[in-house]
Amino acid sequence: MNWKARLRAFVGIRGAKSLYLYSILIGIFSGIGAYLFAYGLSNAEYIIQTVWMGWDKAHPAGEPAIGHATGIFRREYLLFLPAIGGLLTGCITYFLCRDAQGTGTDAMINAFHYNEGKISGKVPFYKAITTIITLTSGGSAGKEGPTAQIGAGIGSSIGKLLGVGARARRTLLLAGTAGGLGAIFRAPFGGALTAVEVVYKEDIESDSLVPCIISSVSAYLVFTGIAGSGSVFHVVGVGLKSYHDLIYYFLLGILCYGVGFIFVKIFNLVENFFVKMQLHPILKPALGGVIIGPVVYLIPDLTGTGFGLLQEIIDGKPVTDWDSNSAMAGFFLTIAFLKIITTSFTIGSGGSGGVFGPSLFIGGMLGGFVGCIARIISPESNFDIASFVLVGMGAFFAGVAKAPIAGMVMVCDMIGSYALLPPLMIVSVITGVLSNRFSIYKGQVANRFHSPSHHWDMNQDIMERIEISKMFKEFRKIAIVQESTLLRDLEKSSSKIQASDYIITNSTKKYVGSVSLRKHRLSVEYDHLIDQLITVADLAEQVPSVSPNQTLGQALKIIVDYDIDKVAVVDSNSILLGYLRYIDLFKAYHEEIKNHSRISSKIG
Repeated sequence: MNWKARLRAFVGIRGAKSLYLYSILIGIFSGIGAYLFAYGLSNAEYIIQTVWMGWDKAHPAGEPAIGHATGIFRREYLLFLPAIGGLLTGCITYFLCRDAQGTGTDAMINAFHYNEGKISGKVPFYKAITTIITLTSGGSAGKEGPTAQIGAGIGSSIGKLLGVGARARRTLLLAGTAGGLGAIFRAPFGGALTAVEVVYKEDIESDSLVPCIISSVSAYLVFTGIAGSGSVFHVVGVGLKSYHDLIYYFLLGILCYGVGFIFVKIFNLVENFFVKMQLHPILKPALGGVIIGPVVYLIPDLTGTGFGLLQEIIDGKPVTDWDSNSAMAGFFLTIAFLKIITTSFTIGSGGSGGVFGPSLFIGGMLGGFVGCIARIISPESNFDIASFVLVGMGAFFAGVAKAPIAGMVMVCDMIGSYALLPPLMIVSVITGVLSNRFSIYKGQVANRFHSPSHHWDMNQDIMERIEISKMFKEFRKIAIVQESTLLRDLEKSSSKIQASDYIITNSTKKYVGSVSLRKHRLSVEYDHLIDQLITVADLAEQVPSVSPNQTLGQALKIIVDYDIDKVAVVDSNSILLGYLRYIDLFKAYHEEIKNHSRISSKIG
């Protein structure tokens, strides 16, 4: 036994107690990482925005500015700064770390489901750098992306160092994510719930809840111990004033659902547009910056997370030159939709940053809009705008992220009060239920039974006794290519059917093997002539196939062992009949469970 094996045997995870111990360690490191990121961001904003631009930007009470501007606000800089920031971000992500672009949370979700909880050690560092550049140069994004990835990277690295299995490494990944979120948003419980809830649309990763709570609390204590205690937002006197207010909170829930749908659609539309655009990847974030420049020039508070403007609204400060409720309602609604545009073009173009912060901002503006409408309809009631703003923040995120519990608790933690929990629960549930068909995070799966991370949660005895022919009479044939197909052509056509793994056949329709675009991609550095020479047959992996008389368990084992998402089904002459996806296997398994349950109930 070498020294690495001896070390892992001594310090490895041998049960729940050791897992909890490492969760504390991950939380400590995640808290330090979150503080370093926050410190770097605040200093960069001070140098670029306060000193150089002369901008006294508003900040939330828990994140005060380092200093104040002394010169004239050079507002015109916002016309071109987002483009410069986008260009720098594009250079870093293209040459140094391509995984640093986008939201960051989606990368963590994909690592949890499809990469056994593994994250490259360089991703958190470059993610932090690119997000700082994006936010200080006038981009519209949030801070949770890099902090989630910093924590996730710490958890994944510790798992790798200990040599733990995929299941434990996934738990450590989520624990690190919880630590990063709990620290940066000063939300010990909200950070833990967000980490375990955001990976699914209809479920939570309950196995990791306790480690996530331990890590999040540890990170929170470390962060506040260095940066000082207190919540992100300072609020007083908020709460449910009257049961008559509930009718307007119901309306707020419906509004958050409708605008959330628009947000996700626009975000995906912009992202797909830039993916397909024939422009060098370095220039795409810069183009996004060119588009949002005039918008943030007109309304500078649309940059960053917008938390400073939210704090001013919560404090009751005038944020416009108009004093009427109707004018304020129009202002809030306009700002919400402009934030959707700026966020979509900042991140969708290839920029770096999270969507949690902008989601809170958009929801807060929608809450302010409904609060103003309530004042117009019932002027004698004197509705509290701040309460509607805070409820809207949690409800909107709950809808677009499919995280109703995390949304309401996170906001309560961020304001340091649970006085608004009743209306938050009502509105978040309404928004979450209505928003069941869309999510801002593409990596989310429906529940644990749709995730490769829980392949072996199923009863293998049942899987081994179910013949494929019993459950399937026909097989899928969409993601099938001939061995002569150029890899270049396959990459171009793959977006049409949204497939990453393909089954390969020869001219006689015999099964040849499998090719995965997740593992094989043409580099842009390849010569154009080489593009015309590499075929899928050159990269074919000799993956075993199954026959209709084999079992679901045998098919599932091939999928897991070879890290693919589908397995070929052939006849006795190796002629391809089609393929089965792991989702098809899950559905067949559950159908068998349902049939067994119905038979058992009839017998009983």
